[in-house]
Amino acid sequence: MRVNIVHMGFFYSGGGERVAIQQALGLRKRGHTVRVFSPIIYADKSFPDLLAEVSPERLVPHLPLPFPFREGSAMVASAILPLGMMKAADCDVLLCHSQPSMWLGFRLNALRGIPYVGYLHQLTTFIHPRPTIGENWNTEDFQMLNGLVGGIGRPIARVLDKLCHERAARLLFNSDWTKDLFAKAYGVGGETCYPGIVSHPQMAQVERRSQIVTSARHYPWKRIDLTFEVLTKLRRASPDLVVTGKETPYTSVLRSAVRRSGLEDRVTFSGFVPDARLSEIMSESMAYVQTSIQEPFGLSPVEAQSYGLPAVVWGDAGMRETVIDGETGFLAKPYDTEDFAQKLDLVLSDAPLRSRMSREAQEWAARFDWESHLDRLEGALEAARRS
Repeated sequence: MRVNIVHMGFFYSGGGERVAIQQALGLRKRGHTVRVFSPIIYADKSFPDLLAEVSPERLVPHLPLPFPFREGSAMVASAILPLGMMKAADCDVLLCHSQPSMWLGFRLNALRGIPYVGYLHQLTTFIHPRPTIGENWNTEDFQMLNGLVGGIGRPIARVLDKLCHERAARLLFNSDWTKDLFAKAYGVGGETCYPGIVSHPQMAQVERRSQIVTSARHYPWKRIDLTFEVLTKLRRASPDLVVTGKETPYTSVLRSAVRRSGLEDRVTFSGFVPDARLSEIMSESMAYVQTSIQEPFGLSPVEAQSYGLPAVVWGDAGMRETVIDGETGFLAKPYDTEDFAQKLDLVLSDAPLRSRMSREAQEWAARFDWESHLDRLEGALEAARRS
């Protein structure tokens, strides 16, 4: 089977990018011919070693000199101009990761009859924005896209967005929560296909430090700043915090929040770390935390649990499918940092509880494997190709 994967952009080492990369590598390993396309490709910013193995192709020319709205302009160009679109048509079936990939799939289906399958991470946020909790900050590119799609063009964009999803041969969702959102918004259905986690060799037993870790994209809606607020409200424990993830312009805002909270001596920004170093950080820590708002799934908490880290997250959205409350970690009352701090305090101060949760977390995380994901994905692609 010849499969072309279209992803919105490879410009960060995040969960969405990881999924597309692992899909390409996994399908190739199963004997399929797979090409990957994207309007934005920065080989040094999105899992460099893995991306080099995938060798994605650009949908639009790369302009070497930086200028305002460069990434946003590339997304818009890929959606409205033919340019590299016909290259992506050379396949039996397209696998489209959210927008603008779904629009590209829709156009190629209309022009060339190519069936397309959607792998959906979330509703298009410029049309269906997440709730704002506290400050509202965003990059210039996202502000531009929000103005074009979510502002003056929202009514038209919503109709087209709905049409893209209705016309897909199959729809796969990264969580039941995401699937329910699409059912309510557009009346479409499909199958939940949880992402997997990369299995790592068992590390030699290391001593856990008084340290917690969070691993989220340095973007405003991930609300890493709420983790700093939680740290100031802990009563029984005073752990250090490691914030992993490649730095972005928003990282300076996070550093300012650390200074305002008086946590300079307890918070470390590690920057992007390769898998081997991430394994060390996870193995040395006592718990994992994530405070992003309405996370559609949350790959990082699952990966953290695979290292035996109890995870404390908000009890909303897709996080309820990644952490078992009271067993592999805790689901805090949404956006209540006091409740979050109490639950994290309990994990850090109660060694027997933490030991039990650690064992159960590892057993739970083992269920999220890539082979199961690829079984479902391969079946959906085969069915779409034959339809």
